[in-house]
Amino acid sequence: MEIYLTIRRQRTTVFLEAKENWTVKKVKEHLGEILGVAPECQQLYKEETLLEDAKTLQDYGFSSSSAKAQSPGQLLLALQQEGGDFESVSTADYSLPPELPDVMKPQAAATPGMAKSE
Repeated sequence: MEIYLTIRRQRTTVFLEAKENWTVKKVKEHLGEILGVAPECQQLYKEETLLEDAKTLQDYGFSSSSAKAQSPGQLLLALQQEGGDFESVSTADYSLPPELPDVMKPQAAATPGMAKSE
């Protein structure tokens, strides 16, 4: 079955459509094609758990009922640095849209039955 994932690293978010029976290694291969990073230079995490290449997404609780397009499952990505160590997992908060201008904000409706006093 189809599942949907967001894979986050620092300020980058990748949206990926996958299958429940895909291995973590296969996800890394797809990410490698998108980001240009070899699978062996990637580590994927679910929350704080490092995912093993041989296990499937289903082994980590991802299913078509829990990782839908409107609420995808989330993985975190860490890349290998030049010295061979992997960076620590970090993601930036999503930005918030700017506040609406006053002319676009809903206006308080007049209460029915209230007469204006003059």
